[in-house]
Amino acid sequence: MYLLELYQNNYSKDLVVFETLEEGKDFVAQIPGYTQENEDGFEVEYVNPKQLPDYMEIVFNGNIVPLSRFSFEPEENVEIILKEISNLSVKNDKVIEGATKVDAYVVNNDEVKAYIEAREANFRKVKTFLESKGYEVDRSFFGSEDGEAILYRKKDAKDWHFLCHLDPIFVEFEDVEGYVEEAIEEMQ
Repeated sequence: MYLLELYQNNYSKDLVVFETLEEGKDFVAQIPGYTQENEDGFEVEYVNPKQLPDYMEIVFNGNIVPLSRFSFEPEENVEIILKEISNLSVKNDKVIEGATKVDAYVVNNDEVKAYIEAREANFRKVKTFLESKGYEVDRSFFGSEDGEAILYRKKDAKDWHFLCHLDPIFVEFEDVEGYVEEAIEEMQ
């Protein structure tokens, strides 16, 4: 299933749901001012609200969907987002489609468990290694733009030092201890 979301200026309106992406595309193509462009390799779809009438109805499979230019700020385009959602009323024995936000990053649902397990295993390795060298370890910045990070300092020292973010690159580290040792040497 696909959910049609209209988005403008931090306002989001979940409008309708379609069984297929093609149905969603057929629907949005009927909206006056609808535009589809390719920006930096990504498909972008939007509606210019100035091209919407005061009131209109789009009839789709007998359903009447009202739209109005008065629903949107006139100076900024309205983004059209067709996002796949899983129908939990249909029996299925697999991870649902889509992605999950993990701190500041988005991970495909079928990779979330492995991602989190690897992230936390690498953090534990870093923490154990630093503590064995006489350092205190802290996790900070959860929810920030760049995501959670590891900070460290010598015991009884005043200043904390940044080591790295717990980001997708951190998850891929194979030689965690080697990375940490190199980073500490650079700080001294």
